Amino acid sequence: MISKKTYHGLIIILGVLIAIGPLTIDVYLPAFVDIATDLQSKISKVQLSLTFYFIGIVLGQIFYGPIIDRYGKKPPLIFGLILFIVTSLLCCFAKNIEQIIILRFFQAIGGCASVVISRAIVRDIFNPQQTAQVFSKLVLVMGLAPIIAPFIGNIILKKYDWRVIFLFLAIYGFICLILAIIKVPETKGFNNDEKISHAFKKYLAILKDRNFVINSLCGSAMMACLMSYMTASPFLYLQYFKTSTTFYSSLFSINALGFVALAQINGILLKKFTIEKILDKLIYIPLFSGICLILVGFIEQQLVLTTILIFILITMCGAINPNTSALALANQGKHTGSASALFGTIQFISATIFSMLTNYLHDNTAKPVCLIIGSCGVLCFITRKFYGYKGRHRLTKKSQETLNQ
Repeated sequence: MISKKTYHGLIIILGVLIAIGPLTIDVYLPAFVDIATDLQSKISKVQLSLTFYFIGIVLGQIFYGPIIDRYGKKPPLIFGLILFIVTSLLCCFAKNIEQIIILRFFQAIGGCASVVISRAIVRDIFNPQQTAQVFSKLVLVMGLAPIIAPFIGNIILKKYDWRVIFLFLAIYGFICLILAIIKVPETKGFNNDEKISHAFKKYLAILKDRNFVINSLCGSAMMACLMSYMTASPFLYLQYFKTSTTFYSSLFSINALGFVALAQINGILLKKFTIEKILDKLIYIPLFSGICLILVGFIEQQLVLTTILIFILITMCGAINPNTSALALANQGKHTGSASALFGTIQFISATIFSMLTNYLHDNTAKPVCLIIGSCGVLCFITRKFYGYKGRHRLTKKSQETLNQ
């Protein structure tokens, strides 16, 4: 057991590290129009920089998994943060949108190290039920990023060039690097028995755990919902609904606040109920709100209804994702690095596919956006309801015992 002071300190540090992901995504969203204008590009091409960021996260996590299991948590974390800082600085000097797209890809590979490693550290220290509670608390800390990021982006845009946003990210990355070196614990160090050449076999063995697959897919559907919204929201609100950047930033922050609030409610519920019972009740909400959003998409200029339904879906991510994350990693205490990496990869593959679909189906209306985001909520329900029950008792005996404590 760790002390209360150490526990809260660890939550804050890991939250700051994980926040590098949403912060890197959200802080430059208000600058999409400025970037497109300055680099003489279409806004749809600027959106590709976000899609390639997701692709970088997918490949980056696969890359880090076996390296973490062999070399421990700190060396890969430090490497990733240095790469993040360098690519953020290079974005400040980009001369065209193609350079931004490429740099964002490598920026994601650097930044995703902190997400994978933070999740693995939590799994190393806590049992499944406690892990879900810790993930819910982490959302509170990291949730500040999407709340304040758009405002930071707007403040920078009002006083400086959009390039300063990437300078801000480089400074944040440097702060994370100092914390990683001084404060992040090494829960599992170098392991000579772990071979990087065995990475494929290791990933294959993890995929044979039905409990891991079902919960990864269920959480991935909600992650795809969240990321599709992030990708499509600049068009949806700034161009289609023609709202101001201030309104858009405020709305983005409200959604993030709802996301954080639901995560905290989930943490309270976990003190009284098991993860399984909570998930069984929650999955009906994205089902009904997803269906309604799809239908609303076929009605022109429904700003209020569209915004409310998207708000419900986004906030549900805050309650569902910590639970599915904890359950997915429940049996994977032996290879926490690879399991955490594979879990994140599955999530971001889904996010990338759905965010790319929003670009592919783009027709200057709200229909594709509502269809994609709404479908994610429906898929979350289908995965859990029709496939999840078969796998719910596939936790290892040890994991099931700790889950029920």
